[in-house]
Amino acid sequence: MYKNKEGFGANPEEKEPNTGPEGKKIERGQDVVITNHWYRHAQKKSGDVFSKEGEQISTSSISEEGERKSQEVGAKVIAPESKAGVVKEYVSSSDRTRETADSLLKGYQEKKVDATKGETRERKQLTVDFPEEFMKLYDQKFGENKGKIMEKRGIPLENYSTLSSNLQESIAEEAEEPVIREWLDNPESDLAKLYLPRDAAADFAVLFHRRHERMAKRLDSGSKVDLVHVTHKTTTEPFLTSGVLINADGEKITKLDQLGGSLEILGGWESEIETDQNGQGEIVVRFREKEYKVDNEVLEKLASEGIDRSKSKRDNKVELKDN
Repeated sequence: MYKNKEGFGANPEEKEPNTGPEGKKIERGQDVVITNHWYRHAQKKSGDVFSKEGEQISTSSISEEGERKSQEVGAKVIAPESKAGVVKEYVSSSDRTRETADSLLKGYQEKKVDATKGETRERKQLTVDFPEEFMKLYDQKFGENKGKIMEKRGIPLENYSTLSSNLQESIAEEAEEPVIREWLDNPESDLAKLYLPRDAAADFAVLFHRRHERMAKRLDSGSKVDLVHVTHKTTTEPFLTSGVLINADGEKITKLDQLGGSLEILGGWESEIETDQNGQGEIVVRFREKEYKVDNEVLEKLASEGIDRSKSKRDNKVELKDN
């Protein structure tokens, strides 16, 4: 099969002529398997969610333990289930997502030595982009919970940064879970009013939509590809609880409790499309050993809203620049 410089039969990001060497026509979209792996980054050296100023997410790199566990996941979780001969990674603007992705791929390639690796690319939909007031309130609530947990454990708050990465992680995860649940599960909460979960879901839906049927149509028939995405807590959860997923009982997922809570450190889920000889296929989502169907009507609507939001943001930036 003809492959371009990235190892794909066709660039999944751009349209290219449907021909190979010597102008030979290449069939596309048939018997294609695209497996998307969506991961939260590995353990950080610091357990803080935001910077000390509360103006941006923490810039902490991953810990040695985080690097080791990422390699294990790549070798023991992703690689054994892989059907692909090509793997590519996508990350947020945060260095720790790239560090996690590189470690995942290191473990993956130890088991799949023949897999072709494409270049790492950054995607804005994987980056945390909170409104300023939302970020401040989220951090405030997280900080209050963290203080209560540390007081209960008999640890002075000022000693937080001196604790081990494992202990910081334990405290931070316990402190943040009630905050993300309040945001996503309570539409009347101040957090939800400052940043609609629907808007966050729509932004992510743009990328999710591109990663399945749309991409499959651009790949050479018979292609099998693994796409590894590394992001943050709060990025995929709004999408997963937007009503786009349908469980085995026919119920739509609209609450975090239905999924067992938000993503843990290095927690992940999969979405996959496998097309038939007619180029048709359905998306299947696997989350914590359960399979879900995707409501395509909801997905299309969310993605459309996300595209409109992206255009609006660009227009606002141009207007501000002109002024």
